[in-house]
Amino acid sequence: MTVRPFMAILPKETQIGDEIILKGKIKDNAQIFSVNFTLDCCPNPLNIAYHFKTNFVNNLVTHNYKTVGIWNEETVEENTWIQPGQEFCLTFHFDDSEFFVYSDDEDRCFLYRFGYKFDIGDIKAVQLWDDVDYVKEIIFRYK
Repeated sequence: MTVRPFMAILPKETQIGDEIILKGKIKDNAQIFSVNFTLDCCPNPLNIAYHFKTNFVNNLVTHNYKTVGIWNEETVEENTWIQPGQEFCLTFHFDDSEFFVYSDDEDRCFLYRFGYKFDIGDIKAVQLWDDVDYVKEIIFRYK
């Protein structure tokens, strides 16, 4: 069986100051949860501007990007934002040179940052992969 990600096509070009808010629930027995901001609108993109992965087995968060099918050097940090079985709200803010990741949307608890290598205007879709129980809402907040 082929696993396909949950994918949402961005309704317009992303600019500095824009945000994408993802709400849902992680599976109770989750091992991995991933979010991709892709430059391709297909299930297995060759170019990923930002890959945000939570590994619950090792309690780590990995940040990376992919260029023409090749993963680059990843950045790894401790998972401080969620455990399996919990609902989530992640806000991804597009700054002039970095993605900023916040938990919640109201309180804006800063979690992580990652510098991007692609033009954010080229991002076409957001994908949620792996152990997602359900997606409740995706909000595109344009500047």
